[in-house]
Amino acid sequence: MNKNIGLVLLTIGIGMTAGFGAVLSPDFRKATLAEGQLQMANNRADALHAEYCALRSEHNLKDAEGCGASPSLPDTAEEKLALFDQGDELLLVKITQARVAYRLALKKIVPLEALVVEAEVQGPEARLSGWTSAAGIGFFAGLVLLVAGAWVCRKAAAFDASEEGSSSGEAVDFGVLLTQVHASMSVLHQEMLALATPSVVDADAIKERLESIQKEDMARLCASGPRVQSLHGIEGMAALFSPLSAGERKMNRAWSALVDRHWPEALASVGGAVDDLEGTKAALAALR
Repeated sequence: MNKNIGLVLLTIGIGMTAGFGAVLSPDFRKATLAEGQLQMANNRADALHAEYCALRSEHNLKDAEGCGASPSLPDTAEEKLALFDQGDELLLVKITQARVAYRLALKKIVPLEALVVEAEVQGPEARLSGWTSAAGIGFFAGLVLLVAGAWVCRKAAAFDASEEGSSSGEAVDFGVLLTQVHASMSVLHQEMLALATPSVVDADAIKERLESIQKEDMARLCASGPRVQSLHGIEGMAALFSPLSAGERKMNRAWSALVDRHWPEALASVGGAVDDLEGTKAALAALR
């Protein structure tokens, strides 16, 4: 199975789910747009009012209409317009132009404030319903493509792993190789138990045999992770490699103890490795 097809499906699926998932429901989008436009219009009006107040101060006019120490302006644009419509102060042309510009900005804010007030607060159900009607089909289509791409990639990876294992001459069955390692370590353990007073020669001979098991069958077992995952999944691989890794560590400890001529530690570590390998076999039996 072509892995590239799976990657293409994954890419398209991720793009579609991300794109359609970011779409807002129509009513919520309308309310958000109105709030944004209102905020921009308010910022513009505030800048014009500040300019108007600066001109009044420049020409030594008294504080009024929200400028300087005069009372603050009302909250809504409609109330501000009503306040400015009451003014009958004679002003210079430049100041009058600034005042008119501010009043025009307020008139543009009035309908925007009405839109924001009319917009209802959407609850989760209404927002979800609106999003589903606007982007649900595209999102779920992308989700299907994403799942399909993941499935194709996994099948392709499993096929590649099995092909790699066959071409490299490794045992096709993980259990067969595990049984070989367990049997070799069990024999080694029994022979060590039979040595009441081991000599240096005995320790060196055991070390060489342990090295052989580590470098051959045990190394092939540890390298079979991708094939084990393709057959049993992530959880199955974890169930197998947890005791198997513990056994490998104890084999390494036994080798180090033999190098240091520490026979009791070497014997205990080899026995522990045998127990861990038995645990790995039990985990494999539970998966089958």
